[in-house]
Amino acid sequence: MTKHTVITILGVAVVVIALGGFPSLVHKTLLVVSGTTIAVLSYLSSVVYCSNCKKLIEDAEQTFSEEEKHDDVVTPPKIQ
Repeated sequence: MTKHTVITILGVAVVVIALGGFPSLVHKTLLVVSGTTIAVLSYLSSVVYCSNCKKLIEDAEQTFSEEEKHDDVVTPPKIQ
């Protein structure tokens, strides 16, 4: 089960908990636990995403640095 699936299931659980007829203490406890779990999983998903982005950026920088070695493109002088 992926993190996104768990987040979706917890989102549905929040709706069920909010609309369910639970006692006040149980209602608040379940909402806090569900919300905290969603927040943690969302953060962990973004951390993985960002680490993948960093690798993609590093790969792109390597590609562009190799292209810069081939000075085929002439840049025009700046007009002041």
